[in-house]
Amino acid sequence: MELKEQNSRDHLMSQRNSFLKKHGPDLGALYFVLMLLQACGRKALKRGDTEAFRSLARDLNAIYAKHTQ
Repeated sequence: MELKEQNSRDHLMSQRNSFLKKHGPDLGALYFVLMLLQACGRKALKRGDTEAFRSLARDLNAIYAKHTQ
């Protein structure tokens, strides 16, 4: 299981670096986070886990509120 987790981490870091290289540090980081949120949300919906989906929405709202006040 450890190798699978390491490969997953490596893949995510590769995607992150690709976004940063293509879009710059600020926009690249935002696109990467949005991609992660979309993937987590999609998996939660497939599982029928509406609480996890609501939690993602609350977290996003909290981030938005923190940076817009």
